[in-house]
Amino acid sequence: MPHIPAQRPSKLATPMLILALLAGAVMGALGGGLLVLPDLIASAGDPDIIETSLDTQAYNGWGGPTGYFLIPVLYGILCGMFLALIAATGSFIGLVLQDKKQPARSGNDQAVAAGAGAAVAGVLLALFVIWIIGERLTSVFVIGPVLMALCFIIAQLALIGILRFIDKRDPALREAI
Repeated sequence: MPHIPAQRPSKLATPMLILALLAGAVMGALGGGLLVLPDLIASAGDPDIIETSLDTQAYNGWGGPTGYFLIPVLYGILCGMFLALIAATGSFIGLVLQDKKQPARSGNDQAVAAGAGAAVAGVLLALFVIWIIGERLTSVFVIGPVLMALCFIIAQLALIGILRFIDKRDPALREAI
């Protein structure tokens, strides 16, 4: 991997937060869409759907067929942003702890520390997700490692992208001033 210069954690806080909220919104929208997908597939080609889509009582307050499919996506976006905020906080804590212990020599070291912090926060995310979906606690052993790996990979790649952007942007700012 090419050398990426390290940055102060305080300089990385805002870009990490923005990127985490965007990633959480996208992942939440995908999750909400996956909740609605079985209904979309089941209703494809069903002639009764056209008749019930005109009936306002058929969806019991969901706002008609559009609301029925849109509400889970909107809830997914909000939940995804909240969960991403937890992972971003863990990622930032990992950066700060690494900076206190021994400042990073390169951006790659910072990316690994951010990924490790996000992976630790992934355990909390797994417990939260299992509480939301109402599964048994034994599901932590399946959902937990998957969420930890996803949090590690996403946080590491996101921080590498942020560090590369800052590295390219700083010389251009110095030349402009």
